Amino acid sequence: MFYSSNTTHPGLDELQDTYHRLFAKYGVDIVLQAHNHNYQRTYPILYNSSKSFTPIITDINDERYFDLKGIIFVTVGTGGEDLYNFTGQAPYVIRQFERHGFLYIDITNNGSALVGTFYENGRMDDKDHFTIIKNLH
Repeated sequence: MFYSSNTTHPGLDELQDTYHRLFAKYGVDIVLQAHNHNYQRTYPILYNSSKSFTPIITDINDERYFDLKGIIFVTVGTGGEDLYNFTGQAPYVIRQFERHGFLYIDITNNGSALVGTFYENGRMDDKDHFTIIKNLH
């Protein structure tokens, strides 16, 4: 688990130190993670070499991101096990909740847009949604 609000499992510095920079080097826009049994989505964030556990927020928009600078980390540990409670919210986490459900990801516009929508089990309305739009030229 890379980044997390206060819950059962914290984000691990060694993962942040090793992989966040690697993801950035290769242009990764979104990282899907689990382990915590809840849902969390970060703002787009950059690795902070002086304090890896305090990433740098690059965009405070809550739903639409154009030519993303930073990586969005999404925890989707909502498949059916007992959910983990939160004891706080990290400043780099924009959405968090304890609901069973799934994250549906759709790639549209000839690969230039990624749309993520979290649906709670048994409900048709979405609990969270976001769009990443990239200029592919």
